Amino acid sequence: METELMLVHTANSFLMNQFSQGRIAVDSIKKTVDLWKSKGRPIVIEFMYDQATQRDLVAANQHNFRFHGGRAGDEIRVNSMLYNWKQAASLMAIRTFCNADTIILKLLFDIEQILELLGAGEPIMLRLQQIRASANEMMRIARYNKELNKAGTNFPSGQEMPWDTLSSLERSRTNSTEDPYGGLKLVPDHYIE
Repeated sequence: METELMLVHTANSFLMNQFSQGRIAVDSIKKTVDLWKSKGRPIVIEFMYDQATQRDLVAANQHNFRFHGGRAGDEIRVNSMLYNWKQAASLMAIRTFCNADTIILKLLFDIEQILELLGAGEPIMLRLQQIRASANEMMRIARYNKELNKAGTNFPSGQEMPWDTLSSLERSRTNSTEDPYGGLKLVPDHYIE
């Protein structure tokens, strides 16, 4: 939810900046407003639409816009960002909160790229890095707890694993040729036939 707010806020600021510089086609704004109203949705202040609508507005005007970042002038990079933004918006619209770790990591990576091209401020980028670091740590702990449970060693909730146990698990994980993904499940067990 916080990352969605980051995207919507940054996209609104980006669109407002581009609008003030006369880079948005008026007909694309009219089309967006008409489509929004036709769905019976309330009036929106500035460009504070949902992600998908903001993304469509950016895509409709991408050749007039000035993006941010080192590769802002690369059309392939911008098209890739718009594609990834569309995927992220549809994924985040379904609030099930049960996506696989790899999907969450890819989503956070894509969000960072989108925010960079839209010119997100440093506080937003730092917060996203904190969210990503926290997600990585939680996933790492979950993998180790799962490995411990398989080995028959259970630790009470909230209690840390001893350092030597953590180190031995990591050594055995990196030396294993059976699991090239280091315990990361790409497909949940219940999907395998």
